[in-house]
Amino acid sequence: MMSVTELWYRAKKLYSIYPGVVAPVSGSFLADHYAWRKRTRGRARAALDAVVGAAFHAWVPFRARAVARRLGLDAGWRRRASRIAHARFVDPNDLALFRIETEAELDGYIRRFEDAGLNKLVNPLGWTPDCVLADKIRFYARCAQHGLRHPQVAATWADGALHLYGPVPGAPLLLKPARGEGGRGVRFLDPPAAGGEEWLRDQLRGLRGPWLVQARIVPHPALRDLALNALPTARMTTILDEAGRPELVNAVLRIPSDPAAAVDNMKAGGLLSAIDLADGSLEIACTGYGGGEHVRHPVTGAAIPGRVLPDWAVARALVTQAHARGFGDYALIGWDVGFAPDGPILIEGNGKPGVLMPQRAGRRGLGGQRYGELLALQLATKRTPS
Repeated sequence: MMSVTELWYRAKKLYSIYPGVVAPVSGSFLADHYAWRKRTRGRARAALDAVVGAAFHAWVPFRARAVARRLGLDAGWRRRASRIAHARFVDPNDLALFRIETEAELDGYIRRFEDAGLNKLVNPLGWTPDCVLADKIRFYARCAQHGLRHPQVAATWADGALHLYGPVPGAPLLLKPARGEGGRGVRFLDPPAAGGEEWLRDQLRGLRGPWLVQARIVPHPALRDLALNALPTARMTTILDEAGRPELVNAVLRIPSDPAAAVDNMKAGGLLSAIDLADGSLEIACTGYGGGEHVRHPVTGAAIPGRVLPDWAVARALVTQAHARGFGDYALIGWDVGFAPDGPILIEGNGKPGVLMPQRAGRRGLGGQRYGELLALQLATKRTPS
């Protein structure tokens, strides 16, 4: 059964906003998609879209004022953001997060409110209760089935029932919900020298829903000055290409910045740094939800831009092989890859990887990249009768 958090997440995505009142206003790479959507919607949906579009325009000045207040932006930004938001049907918050200064820059961006509607067409399995990418227990089972490198699973727990995969390891463990996002509920476990099973039952007692206990992955020595107490992970996105083969189209490293955090997620204060796909080098880092940029880690002082991730070629091969061998029923996957001392390892797969992280970290829209080309290709494929 889905958690309340996941049910709410899905409920918010049920209605896909049409980007405009009558004529669609979006990136040029999505022109064919929105022309199809306008052509195929019924009269009732067209009327609803017009009402929502008009309400959006009425909301823009209030939204711009709130964003300016939250991020400390001046009245000049607020007026400019409102003008662009009205002209290009975009959330002023996206303008701030993506550092948009002119209307023309928006042409290559995917607006955040567009993403769910596009993803539903491209990855319909990701919106079903049976999505294997949304269930970490089933995800790891499929990884094991196809020989894909992933953390060792020590135990699972579901509503009072413990399933052990062997003796409880004496090494550090990680506990996390089998379903969930943003690192919620994740915590470290340090098992005792003896009595591991009873100790583990005590740790899990009272937890509702399915949970996963796995080996804790320590970061590669080359990344320890960025890691603090969490594992930095790369979000590596693959999309099926013209020949149906997975292609790596974007990559971003999440860098922990809070010593108290157990995860590197943006909601836990994690920084973002775009990764050069060719050589695995990092660019300047930024905070996920607005604010400062960092050439050095704010806690350790370690340099970030120019640093090369260890075993990058292996990581690239891992995600494309994982997509091809084990998860070909999805057209687009965002992989979370950890860099362990003995090589890259799959931490999670995401059928709804989002567009905030790559567009904010990379400082340019996904539509003008290979990502946009293949997204448009997949959208065209899904709307073509088989």
